[in-house]
Amino acid sequence: MLEELRIVDVGVIQEVTLELVGGLNVLTGETGAGKTMVVSSLELLLGARADADAVRTGAARAIVEGRIRPAPAGAVDWLDEADDDLVVAREVSADGGGTRSRARLGGRLAPVSALTEVVGAIVEVHGQSESARLGDTAVQRGLLDRSGGPALASAYDSYQMTHEAWRAALRELADLRAGARDRARELDRISFELAEIDAVEPQPGEEEKVDAELARLEHAEGLIAAAGAAAAALTDDGGGRDALGAAVGALRGIAGVDPALDALHERAEGLAAEAQDLGIELGSYAQSAELDPARLSELRDRRGALGQLARKYGADAEAICAYAQAARERFALLSSGEDRAAALAEEVQRLAARVAEAGEALRQARRSAGDRLSERVAAHLAELAMAGAVFRVELEPVEPGPYGTERVTFLLAANTGESPLPLAKAASGGERSRIALAVRLALADADATPVLVFDEVDVGIGGAVAIAVGRKLAALAQGRQVVCVTHLAQLAAFADAHFSVEKATAGARTVATVRRLDDDERVTELSRMLSGSPDSALATGHAAELLAAARAARPE
Repeated sequence: MLEELRIVDVGVIQEVTLELVGGLNVLTGETGAGKTMVVSSLELLLGARADADAVRTGAARAIVEGRIRPAPAGAVDWLDEADDDLVVAREVSADGGGTRSRARLGGRLAPVSALTEVVGAIVEVHGQSESARLGDTAVQRGLLDRSGGPALASAYDSYQMTHEAWRAALRELADLRAGARDRARELDRISFELAEIDAVEPQPGEEEKVDAELARLEHAEGLIAAAGAAAAALTDDGGGRDALGAAVGALRGIAGVDPALDALHERAEGLAAEAQDLGIELGSYAQSAELDPARLSELRDRRGALGQLARKYGADAEAICAYAQAARERFALLSSGEDRAAALAEEVQRLAARVAEAGEALRQARRSAGDRLSERVAAHLAELAMAGAVFRVELEPVEPGPYGTERVTFLLAANTGESPLPLAKAASGGERSRIALAVRLALADADATPVLVFDEVDVGIGGAVAIAVGRKLAALAQGRQVVCVTHLAQLAAFADAHFSVEKATAGARTVATVRRLDDDERVTELSRMLSGSPDSALATGHAAELLAAARAARPE
């Protein structure tokens, strides 16, 4: 439970500490005394949005601290092994600059979301606005689903997963069908490009070979003439061959006399032989080389075709081939679109059937939960002076949506003989407050939230109904902790611990204080709540009787 709540510089509260008890804790006080600030402080510990306007004027920051014992199971990562309680804290800066809000769990800095996860798992706040929100069908659906427990939660999760898979398949199929025209145009373009590339059939590295052969054919006449002239110079009489022959003959006559000259003689003989061979090869090249205009034209056309492809698809034949490969893969992918669309259409039908099955399972779970909730709410309403009321949960079939295949509506016939109508139309303000409380009590029967906070949920009720509400909250507080802000003396009389929130002037400032009342002080406060005057003898007697009656009526 929440053993202690310390509030510093929140609204009109300068600094107060509440030592709460197990059972029913009640806060009372004049309107505007600061009771709501206590609830707002609790909401900060639950991770509510931090508002700098909540900081007391002139203070640098607001601080809220709570001590929970025993520490919740979800706080294990924030505690040392020796800790058996958990201290949670929230600081809110007044200037709004820098770090506006800080959260701490077990003395360690923590994200605000951790407060929601850890503290929100054990503390639940029911505010004044909830009776008005109870007319919202989305709120009603959430309350019904919560009342169904793990079985309904499992059916809901299964439905949501199936529904999301179905919607995803529908979206993909719609995208495929919407893009069919674009795919057709792209397939035509790729087909044209591949036909153009395939007509040429470029080969990686082909340009170098074509350029080399093209250069030879374009200069064939000059190559033949040069080779023939060179061959003639080396092989014809009177040319280079005679000069080398004469040199060899001149040196041959003195061979053997000087080794150095002999070596030069050998070189001269080698040059003469090499010149002879070179002349023969040049002559052979001149005779074999041909002028081939047809081949020259063919190579020029080939080079032009490769160049045309290069301007569109890549810098060279290798890049063009890579482009063609990517285009073939893209073509195959686009071509499979129709097959994918057909497969998706079948998948959509299969998933639609599964959605229907999961939706039916969810509907049955909701119907069972609705019957149980209706019985519990009706029982609580009977004890809240609405014995003739009929409360029913209606499930209206709708198209499959993210939350199911039915619309959840709470119906009420507030009086005997009336036809049940949607809650938003059938209930007055006071009746709606009682219904909201009855639903919350029914939910408390279904779950085990250990700390419940009610902020003036008794608006619009009084008299005998107020006593019934007090009795109900006292029963609810058996085995758990309930904190209730109220204006009703009949309800406050049932408290295990009664706290009074009072405003006073200190200097030029208004300061709110909170203190726990003893028995005599409770009588005085109840008298004020009943008559507006704590000094009325008649109201004081009534208050004492009310307190005694509440104690006698409290559940054992």
